[in-house]
Amino acid sequence: MNLLKLIKYFLFGIFILIFIALIFQYVVNVKYTFPEPHPFKGEFIYNPYRNFDESKSRMANFHSHDQNFFGNEKEAVLAIQGLDSLYRYLGYDIISISDYQRINYYESKNKWFVPVYEHGFQYYKTHKLVLNAKKVSWLDFPFRQTLSNKQFIIDQLKKDTTSVITIVHPIYIKAYSFRDFKYLNNYNCLEIANHERHFSECYDTILSEGHPVFIMADDDGHHVTEMNNVGSSFNLVNCDLVRDSVLYALSKGRSIGVKFNLNSFTTNEEKKTALLKLPEIKSIAFNNDTLTVSLNQAVKTIEFIGQRGTVRNKIADCSTGSYFFGRHDTYIRIEIECNDGTVYFLNPYFRYNGIILTDYAPSINVLKTWAWRSALLVILILTLIIRRYKNICITTKK
Repeated sequence: MNLLKLIKYFLFGIFILIFIALIFQYVVNVKYTFPEPHPFKGEFIYNPYRNFDESKSRMANFHSHDQNFFGNEKEAVLAIQGLDSLYRYLGYDIISISDYQRINYYESKNKWFVPVYEHGFQYYKTHKLVLNAKKVSWLDFPFRQTLSNKQFIIDQLKKDTTSVITIVHPIYIKAYSFRDFKYLNNYNCLEIANHERHFSECYDTILSEGHPVFIMADDDGHHVTEMNNVGSSFNLVNCDLVRDSVLYALSKGRSIGVKFNLNSFTTNEEKKTALLKLPEIKSIAFNNDTLTVSLNQAVKTIEFIGQRGTVRNKIADCSTGSYFFGRHDTYIRIEIECNDGTVYFLNPYFRYNGIILTDYAPSINVLKTWAWRSALLVILILTLIIRRYKNICITTKK
């Protein structure tokens, strides 16, 4: 067999694999019915910071990498050690290494260790963090994903109800659209900030449609030696330093996301000094429908943000801010901008019925799913019949 034929068979094999993948992703995969969502409603207000204890604010990062898909193993070990050392130097209490499609157990000796990996391996980066993962799922769709594709993967990852699913870097390569965030359900958190930027517009879309999703802020760093890859975004998780407490706090919204302003630093020593000087949130209270946040020093602004990202109240040059949660408010979240440009993102207070946080749930459209599958089956059968008929005609002519 000559080289030309080998290349021809190889390319044909690739074509067949791509064709099969397209069929499974767009035809065979289940189709969902997405009901129209609605804003939060109800007579009760969900308070994510009930019994907030400022002494238990643990500095945490859940999204960093020691290597990419094809990293060298020796280099990876050195990178892990470097990451651990640097995060500890900067004062972090919880350190996670979220390799692609692999659970990294380097920190497993610690009681707070949360097994985590970044799920997704296609170009379009519809990725998720899977926290408290028991095993790695290799289910993914390689081409641009439909809304049903995205919901199906989330639902498969969420079959383990103890896991915490976070959508990360949501707008990279247009991975998720605002329409996606209007309808997607059954995940816990959105990565509102990473080492490059923040995604508050995506978050207000999610909240405005009545989805009880909470905040996570992480570095998503890939190079420990680059200043903006470590310490750029982090969480202040209000919990004890044990795994179950960490997961409970994240899933209930008892945490704060921080986008740290790194623009002026040239060394990690400068970074550490600045971190120690950041304002501390001393209390977050909700009494008589009034939301109040207090810090140990004055900040540039405190903003109270509601439906569709509308700023309901903005207070400048202050250490305390308050807002009355009115009848017209569906949710209120707080952003605090410090004098150095650092931003604190607090989880939302929102209306609910006092029992369940949401009544929204997409469902598998069995009729539509099997209509597509049946259509494929009919096409295959017709193709076989036509080929059979052609073969009979050729034989008859001979």
